[in-house]
Amino acid sequence: MGVKTLLKWSKQITPSKVEQLLRAERDLRKAKIIFDSASAEYSNGFRHDHTTFGVMISKLVSANEFRPAEEMLNRMKEEKCRVTEEIFLSICRGYGRVHLPLDAIRVFHKMNDFGCKPTDKSYISVFAILVEENQLKVAMSFYKMKLQGLKPDAGLYGKVINGFCNIRKFQEAATYLDEMILGQISPNRVTWSLHVKLNNTVVQGLCTNGNLNRAFQLYLGMRTRGISIDAGTFDSLVKCFCKRGDLHKSVRIFDEMVLDGCVPDHGIWSAVVGGFWDRRKVREAFELIVVELMNEFVEHE
Repeated sequence: MGVKTLLKWSKQITPSKVEQLLRAERDLRKAKIIFDSASAEYSNGFRHDHTTFGVMISKLVSANEFRPAEEMLNRMKEEKCRVTEEIFLSICRGYGRVHLPLDAIRVFHKMNDFGCKPTDKSYISVFAILVEENQLKVAMSFYKMKLQGLKPDAGLYGKVINGFCNIRKFQEAATYLDEMILGQISPNRVTWSLHVKLNNTVVQGLCTNGNLNRAFQLYLGMRTRGISIDAGTFDSLVKCFCKRGDLHKSVRIFDEMVLDGCVPDHGIWSAVVGGFWDRRKVREAFELIVVELMNEFVEHE
């Protein structure tokens, strides 16, 4: 690796010992010395394995030395050393960190040449990099490639939906939520909280974009599937329907909000009462105020 000053080993070295020393060394220059010193022991029977190569590659990537890191991959291949999926992903993530998503894809496509078959973890990791960098067209092509012969899971759908939310394309995000349902793809314990968050985000985004009918359909689907609806979603729906003059839907959502144990804030009360007042439905507005006052009285009791 171009470092001339080498260490002298007092006794026979092993890959585990070299790995331990590499992990403990924070200075990249000194880590290179350790690695090259171990390489100098090849004549004595030592060989680097995937753990020592992996740690060294990780250190190079952390220092943005990507070319030497990829050269390490080639050396591993020449020495017939097993290249693991995690080693490839460490380089891919490094390229993502410095906003070079296309290089991440390039490295991903090398995996098969090194006898490393990419798993779902690889696809999801690279897809996440593309989404994070707003490479949605590339990400969708990558997504379609992933589907060839493979069944998509909730984790992959979550990445797709979150990507569209990040660039405020909520209609497209809603389409993929529908696709999940039609495909009977359910989130597991790990992805459930993200799934709940994404559903709420999409409903609120649709409200903001004025697509209230679509937002209401998704809201009803959330209730049917037992997905928790947060205060922000109730707030968006009630206020938007009040603004549109659809008091029937706004009151229905308001009632469901109360039944769910979510306490309406002053803004929601003002929106609903104001909506009735604008429609000259004073009696309904008065009844809502009475209900609020009664609830406050009960709470004080």
